[in-house]
Formats: sequence, C-alpha cells, structure tokens
Amino acid sequence: MPSANPRVIATAGVPPVGTSSRSLTYRPGRITGDAVMAFLARLGALSVTAMLVVLLAVLAYAAWPSIRTFGASFLYTTQWRPNELSVPARDAAGKAIFENGNVVMTTVPPVFGALPAIYGTAVSSLLALLFAVPLSFGAALFLVRLSSRGLAGPVSFLVEFLAAIPSIAYGMWGLFVLVPFLQNAIEPALRGGLSWIPCINSWLFTETALRGNQVLTRAIALTGRDMFCGGLVLAIMILPIITAISRDVLKSVPRAQIEGTLALGATWWQSSREMLNYSRAGLFGAVMLGLARAAGETMAITMVIGNANRINASLFAPAQTMSSLLANEFAEASGELHRGALTEVALILLVMSLFFNVIARWLVVGNDIRPAAAH
Repeated sequence: MPSANPRVIATAGVPPVGTSSRSLTYRPGRITGDAVMAFLARLGALSVTAMLVVLLAVLAYAAWPSIRTFGASFLYTTQWRPNELSVPARDAAGKAIFENGNVVMTTVPPVFGALPAIYGTAVSSLLALLFAVPLSFGAALFLVRLSSRGLAGPVSFLVEFLAAIPSIAYGMWGLFVLVPFLQNAIEPALRGGLSWIPCINSWLFTETALRGNQVLTRAIALTGRDMFCGGLVLAIMILPIITAISRDVLKSVPRAQIEGTLALGATWWQSSREMLNYSRAGLFGAVMLGLARAAGETMAITMVIGNANRINASLFAPAQTMSSLLANEFAEASGELHRGALTEVALILLVMSLFFNVIARWLVVGNDIRPAAAH
C-alpha cells in the first residue's frame, strides 16, 4: 500500500533530496575557519602558560645563589646586610683572640632575610583593602542604584580617570601633600586622643630599642612617612579599580532579582545586600585585582612608606615592601649574592600573587566549578 506521506525518505548511502553528494565528501586537507580558530585559541592558552613558566624559570635561575646560600631561612630571618663586616675573632669563651699583640679580625659575609619586606607588603596591602573596599562597594552601589543617569556618567568617567593616573603622580601627591598633613595634623591628633589607652599606646605610639643588654621603650617619631601613609596611598590607587569593576558586576545583576526582593517586602538595604550576595564572585574578583595592584605597586609606596627594613607592629613606624626594596637596591646591587637575594624577593612576590589568585579561585567556586548564586 503506498505511503500517505509524499516526501521521499532518503535511504542509507543515498544523499537527501536537494543535497549534492559532493558537499558531503570529507576532505581531510581542507583548512576550515573553525580549525583555524581552535588552533589560535590553543596557541594563545599555551603561550600564556609558557610565558609564566619561562618567567618563573628565569627568576629562579637568577635567584639560585641566594636560594643555595640561605635556603628557607631567607623567608623568616630579618637581617638584611649587603656588605661584609670585619669583626674581632673570638674563642669558645667569647673572648677576643690576639696574635702578636694585635686583635685577630675575621670577615663576616653578607646576610639577607626577606621577612621585613614580606611583612610590609602584606600589612600595607591589607590596610589598603581595609580603607578601599567599603568605599568602593558604596560608590558602586550609588552609581548603580541611587544616582541619576545624568550623574552616573560623569562620576563613572572620573572614577575611570583616577585609575589611569600614573603611580608616580600618586607618589608625588602623597609625599608633598599627604605626608605633611599626616605629620602635622592627623597623627598628633590620634596620639593625643588614643595614647591614654595603655594597649593602644604601646602598640601604635611606642617602640622598643636595644642598647647593649638593656631594652628601652621610646616614643615613635611621627614623620608621616610610615605604614599608615603607605596604606592610604595604596587605598586611593586601588579604589577606582575596585569601584569600576564592582559597578559593572552590579549592573549585570538581573533586574528580576532586585524586583523580587522588593516584592517580598525587603528594605532598600536588604535588597542591596542580596544584590551584593548574588554578585559576590565578581566582587571578590574585583577585590583580588585591587590586592594584586596594591602588592605590586612600586614607585608610589617607595616615596611614602619610609623604607626602613625592619618589622614594627605600629602603623606609624617606617616600613619596607618587597617592591620598594627592589626599587631602592636593585640598580646598586654590589655582588652576585646581593642580586640573587633581590631576584629571590621578586620571585616571592610573583609566587605570592599566584597564590592569592589560586586561593581566590578556590574560595569563589570551590572544588566544583559553579557560579555563585544568592541564597
């Protein structure tokens, strides 16, 4: 009985109606656009990975004299002395050794420890985030939810313009404007208002010094060039970056998400909190970009932090970061061991940045890759 369907059913091995057999022929030598794009994508991914591996290898090779000499102690020792010292030789009892009536001198080789620079980098970066993140999130919420269309455009342009200012300009402003202001107004006022609290006074406004076998406690000289000033300058530098990215992230939140919370009776703040929670992965990425900028900043922080290679718990004491240490000493490195130690500092800074990004990735998406969603 003939089929009621007038269409012709293609049988196995027979091309469908309207399709030429030539168009179905597989030609392995033909280069298609898809193949070219796939090759270029793989090449780009491999190139980025190769650049990172080469950079790590070059830094590790240049830092090998320091790695071989100091080992893991480089990370937790505090002494940084690039010059040799001539000191009297001493016997097992600690007495000076004399020969022909003269004191026998011995040479102490240079010694390097990166802990003060690592500490300064970590504290100044965290201090910058403490100042910048609340302001950045507040500015992003204002631009997305409160400002009018005519105001949001100019304010967003000014924020992005701040991100384009060179770091040397921030450093000059910090050195000639912020440092005197902190030295003459802010820091004396803080000392006058907080020094009556014993724990605050001993933490922020005093330091200990060793004179012979005696430990002395003395007041910190408020110069304005200290960890506090460095954290403020870094906060001003990373604020436009975090603000601009947070604004774009919040603008991508679906409008139904906001209207749904309002329909359920949420207040403006509760709705904004759910908005922040919905986009927490992107916001955390913005914070990590700001942290990377703060940790790697060189010229601005070098001009305002004081460049004292020691660990001090006070925020009003001079400090040192890994970037400022490299800026101050790399051009004048006196020997292979000194250059190797500075290169090892650069290697630590690179590894620290990679570690921050890996931890951020793990905190945002966990072990299984899934986007963050509001609860």
